[in-house]
Amino acid sequence: MSFLNKILKKTDDETLEKKEPVVKVAKKDEEKKEEVLLTHQNKTKKHDDPLAYRVILKPLITEKSTDLAQLNKYVFVVPVTANKNSVAERIFGIYGVKPVKVNIIRRPGKVVRSGRKSGTTKSYKKAIVTLAPGEKIEVYEGV
Repeated sequence: MSFLNKILKKTDDETLEKKEPVVKVAKKDEEKKEEVLLTHQNKTKKHDDPLAYRVILKPLITEKSTDLAQLNKYVFVVPVTANKNSVAERIFGIYGVKPVKVNIIRRPGKVVRSGRKSGTTKSYKKAIVTLAPGEKIEVYEGV
């Protein structure tokens, strides 16, 4: 065992030399992370609205909704109890962009069967949010 300890044990000078570059690399990584965070914050002006995600459940990403995004119209899934005013307020609360117009489509649940038992799928509403020309929402992040 003493033979292995002599091989594995290093002098204090060697360990100090190795620790110094590691600290410098860590500082560079932190600076890069801060720069990335600052550039990311400039692109999306998201606000913290804790109640917004009770009204805006998720963005609806389909072929039709991506085509509408070119016309400054974005589609979101909202609960059945949501109305146009609450959707407009919450879009402003999350993205910091005031919508020009909000259209809502009600989608009733469909009847499904499993053997003898029948039930329904969940009902929901789709909110089509129209923005002013030149304004954008980054909905497709991480998709």
